[in-house]
This record gives sequence, structure tokens and C-alpha cells, in this order.
Amino acid sequence: MGRDGFDADFDTFFLHEFPRVARTVHHIVGDRARAEELTQDAFLEVLRHWRTVSDYDRPDLWLRRVAIRKAQRERHRGWRRTELERLAAPGTVVDAPPTPAPEVLEAVRRLAPGQRAVVVLFYLEDRPMAEIAEILGIKESTGWSQLHTARKHLAVALDQEVSDVG
Repeated sequence: MGRDGFDADFDTFFLHEFPRVARTVHHIVGDRARAEELTQDAFLEVLRHWRTVSDYDRPDLWLRRVAIRKAQRERHRGWRRTELERLAAPGTVVDAPPTPAPEVLEAVRRLAPGQRAVVVLFYLEDRPMAEIAEILGIKESTGWSQLHTARKHLAVALDQEVSDVG
């Protein structure tokens, strides 16, 4: 056990997962600073439950579920949405693999919260649908359905054809 009764595993977990989760949340809320705040809030939840969560096979999935739910609630409330979209620099990400084109990110941000989360996890984090379903607490078939619907909306928004996935 380390400082304050928590072992160093949490520190390692935080350092490894923070950039990844913050990037995912950023794609959902569209604002880097707010994404980092929400990610920190999610890590506080993990820290409160660390003794239990650290025993999970995949504590990172539990963390993502918490972070994505926080991000979805944030978008649902419309937290200063107009101002954020005006201020958010297109294509800015927290810790960056290649970023989709700004018009693609904008189209993703206009999706319904559940669809947006599935698209971000599937395409931007390259996660399998079974894992996405676990993170979001939904059935795998629901995830595929949301992805299919999201792709149709994105195709219309981006004026492109839809091809089947999965």
C-alpha cells in the first residue's frame, strides 16, 4: 500500500489510461478542457472504488463506462454547447493518433449521445463491439444497431454512401 492507503497500481493505471479516456471523452463533448475535467471526475469515481475495481479483469472498461456516461450527460444537458462549438478548435485531441477530418468530427458530435459513444469507441478507439457493449452497459445487438443508425446519419451529413460494417 502506498500513500493514503492506495497502492501504486492506481498511479500506473491513471498514467496509462488518462490520455486514452480523455481523448474518447473529447470526441463526445467536443471540448478538450471539459473532456479532461470529466475524465478526472471519472478517475475520482474509480479511486473511490479502487479496492473493488482493481480486482476486475478489465478496470479500464469500468472507467470508460463511467467517463462516457459523464460525457453523455454533459452533452445531453447542452453545457454551453454553442460556445463550445464556437471555441473548440477543429481536429484538436488530447493525446493523438491521427484525427478524423474536422467535418467528420463535427458530424459525429451531432449524433445522439448513444450513437456518438458507439462511433467513438468503434472507429476512434478501434474496440470490438462486445467490449463497447460492456463499456456502455448495452447489448451487443443494440451497439450494432446504434452503429448502423449512426452510419446512416453520418452518410447523410457527409453526403456519402453507406456500406455495411461488422
